[in-house]
Amino acid sequence: GAMLGAWPPLLLPLLLLAQLAASVDHSKFRTCAQTSFCRRRRSAAVNHARAYVVAPGSASLDSTGVLSASLHGGPHGVPLSLSLQAYASGVARLRVTESAPLHGPRWEPQDILLPQQSSPLKQLSAGSPNVPPPLVEPLTAGEVLVYAVDAEETVVVAIFLHPFRAALYESGELAADLNREGKFYYEHHRKRDDGAAALPSTESTAEAVAEADVHAGKTIVDYGEDGLAVYSDGTKQEKGADTEASKGESEADKESEGEWEESFGSHLDSKPFGPSSVGMDLSFPSPFLFGLAEHTGPLNLASTTGDNAKYAEPYRLWTLDVYDYELDSPMALYGGVPLLLSHAPNRTTGCLWFNPSEAFVDISRHQSARNDGGSSWFSSSSSSSPVSTSAYWMSESGVMDVMLLPGPSPARVFAQYASLTGVTPLPPLFSLGYHQCRWNYNDETDVRYVHGQFEQLDFPYDVLWLDIEHTDGKRYFTWDKFKFPSPEDLQEELASQGRKMVTIVDPHIKKDAGYPVYQEAHEKGLFIHTKDGKEFDGWCWPGASAYLDFTSAEVREWWAERFGYDKYVGSTPNLYTWNDMNEPSVFNGPEVSMQKDAKSLAGIEHREWHNLYGMYMQRATAEGLLKRNKEQDKRPFVLSRAFYAGSQRWGAIWTGDNACKWDHLVASVPMLLALGLCGITFSGADVGGFLGKGGGYGDPDHELFTRWYETGAYTPFFRGHAHHDSARREPWTFGDETTARLREIAKERYQLLAYWYTTFHVAETTGTPTMVPLWVHYPTDVRTFDAEDQWLIGKDLLVHPVTAQGTVSAEVYLPGTEPWFGVRDGVRYTPDGGTVSVAAPLGTIPVFQRGGSIVPRQMRLRRSSAAMVKDPYTLVVAADSSMRASGLLYMDAGDGYDYMKGAYQLRQFTLADGRISNVGLHTSDEFLPPNTLERLELLGVPMPSRVELQYKGQTTSLDFAWSEERGRIVVRKPAVPMAAEWTVALVP
Repeated sequence: GAMLGAWPPLLLPLLLLAQLAASVDHSKFRTCAQTSFCRRRRSAAVNHARAYVVAPGSASLDSTGVLSASLHGGPHGVPLSLSLQAYASGVARLRVTESAPLHGPRWEPQDILLPQQSSPLKQLSAGSPNVPPPLVEPLTAGEVLVYAVDAEETVVVAIFLHPFRAALYESGELAADLNREGKFYYEHHRKRDDGAAALPSTESTAEAVAEADVHAGKTIVDYGEDGLAVYSDGTKQEKGADTEASKGESEADKESEGEWEESFGSHLDSKPFGPSSVGMDLSFPSPFLFGLAEHTGPLNLASTTGDNAKYAEPYRLWTLDVYDYELDSPMALYGGVPLLLSHAPNRTTGCLWFNPSEAFVDISRHQSARNDGGSSWFSSSSSSSPVSTSAYWMSESGVMDVMLLPGPSPARVFAQYASLTGVTPLPPLFSLGYHQCRWNYNDETDVRYVHGQFEQLDFPYDVLWLDIEHTDGKRYFTWDKFKFPSPEDLQEELASQGRKMVTIVDPHIKKDAGYPVYQEAHEKGLFIHTKDGKEFDGWCWPGASAYLDFTSAEVREWWAERFGYDKYVGSTPNLYTWNDMNEPSVFNGPEVSMQKDAKSLAGIEHREWHNLYGMYMQRATAEGLLKRNKEQDKRPFVLSRAFYAGSQRWGAIWTGDNACKWDHLVASVPMLLALGLCGITFSGADVGGFLGKGGGYGDPDHELFTRWYETGAYTPFFRGHAHHDSARREPWTFGDETTARLREIAKERYQLLAYWYTTFHVAETTGTPTMVPLWVHYPTDVRTFDAEDQWLIGKDLLVHPVTAQGTVSAEVYLPGTEPWFGVRDGVRYTPDGGTVSVAAPLGTIPVFQRGGSIVPRQMRLRRSSAAMVKDPYTLVVAADSSMRASGLLYMDAGDGYDYMKGAYQLRQFTLADGRISNVGLHTSDEFLPPNTLERLELLGVPMPSRVELQYKGQTTSLDFAWSEERGRIVVRKPAVPMAAEWTVALVP
């Protein structure tokens, strides 16, 4: 969705003019300086003299092995409660809450994290062999408590007492450091009239500390109710000792403006609870830090503070409809996953900051002498000291809830994250094909024309999409009866030729008493309220709209029922759903969204759950698509624009309103890689760029469209889309030569559907993303850490798209020590630590198969995935230097849930000792596919004298030949079932 629609006619010319300027309108979106809590906290001086300490004697392990302790001190002397617990997955969870909150416990979402199996912490003494060496001395001195997270005691969390700090160690080395810089803070709930004056400070300025240490060098272990320090020698700070030092504090603390109400443009945020921000710095011993999807900057997050800062603004997480978003920016976008992954050659570490309120994150890199067990593997050329990266989190509200993912391998971190937020369920097979979309296909005649062209041109596609104009006046769950008089017939017609359809269903509900969806929700009171308890009224595509409260399980259930065939009249089992504008987008609201003091049905302010709204909507939609079939035997397919941690459980995500420009093609790669690292692996970017002429840009020429189509064909979600002011850009609209090229690229996508499907099976069972940066599978190769212009699909295919105009070659970095093979020409490349230059004329994308892998393909050109169900397979065997290879093929019905009851085949193919064998890792009599092996293609294997098939006790000789054109040995027609055990011997 873009940003026009049912605006009053007088405003339309102004809006059009604004859009033609073709760049994001910065005035619509808040910066840190325009956001009270970020402004307050970003530049706040670290007050070491009033740091939090763990109250003496307060730390205790309960009978289940959960640690609890009290934190005292802080600028206001408000006590906090700390807890630390371990999960069986290896995750350690550190929480800090107010001990006696004025308004009761702060709101937290209870339905996002999966249920966890607890694992008891074990306290370690100084004599324990698994205490990390840097902790032995402070542990002996009683300055730190040390707890093992796992039974093997390889993962350890240290809680430093005074001042409070926490650190994660893995195999004796520092993996993450919390509050290392002392930036931990917790704005407690208070009454407006009490002013909540800060207690006397002992450090107004650095000079004051230098002149006189009011604590006379003593160690603070606690604070009394009077706000005075208690020292480790049992003495207490004298009253008035720091009165002089506190004089500067009131000057420095005049930044209370915005604590109780705040305006942005014409919008006022009433802030009834006052300041409630929480924050802390997290440091990692590596310069490589990933995550925080969704942003348009580098994959390795750029510094926002410090000497080499790339950005002046912190990264922001606040889901927004940013029309014509800019590239290379830390601005907020449609989704926000508060996950960081730090990577170094010896370990990967994750951290989930589980707080859905608005967040700003400052990234900085430091060189520091290490004495805490951090690995000093990486240093800059100017200094021999290691580089660490810190992320300073500032959240507007909520509690401090930090999940530490110790890894140490990338695969372990993905599994740990998936144990918390869930995996991507296996999508229906059709959804991995090509999707054709436009704002809008005009009517049934247009749909039939587009579908007919795909048929006539033998051009594969699986799904045809309808945008907002298919409805009756932007009333979702309806059809324009003039343009789409017989929607069921239309869907059945496409379904008879193996295709599905998708319609858009947005969260804004037109306020119209004659529209049953609105009227019923209005009568049942299912809409979000204003701060005054009235039904919230915002402007979106239909004009005046109300917004359903998807945070409510009752509302989600009601929404799911809207997808019943009796309610969504004109829908069939072959119709799926697209949730757009679900940030939520409110055209006349602050930042094109909803007022923060609007309320859910439970009376919780929008500021607490805004970032969850899109995910809750996608969830309710997916549950509706599941429940509409009595047997619940069809997998949902739902595309959403907004997302949060865990959205992967409910469907696919796309990168929103990208622009028809080369730089947006370039940027799509790190954006999708970051999404995958944050668990959201079923993702894609609109092929061709959504905003062409409709965004003040030109339409794509054949070169840009072809290069984008090549790139999209090797990403998980593959959809072409265009703005309604753009010229038509279906694959045949660029001339016959381009149509032929694009058909070949589409054919490559469909040949690899089985490989994609298998990779999604691996994602569902392990949490590992399908499209990953090279370092995920080559974690010790430093040259891969910054690579964001190429990627791996699974482990076995490396892709390096051409994304620059006029370019017909690519410089590709091939990792590892084993050979790689060009997928088209079979050319063997041996990695030597440098790049290889490969030709890439228009219509070809450099793709390489890893030596040591076996990749399944279905080679016949078909028009849809449904037409391929019984097609035979080709296995492409690429040998490593020791003549070995292996690969997987996962097969099931392509839809439904019988596979969860075991009705699937998982085959492992192996090349070893000159024999290629097929073994069933999982077999089932409930699912016996008819597919056979049509061909073996051998790369990097010496020419045998003969090839023999051994199957069911029989030995048969097979024909084989060298293919000059494809650079490989081709073994013809083994004709054995894919779901059976057999061996092919390559006799020297």
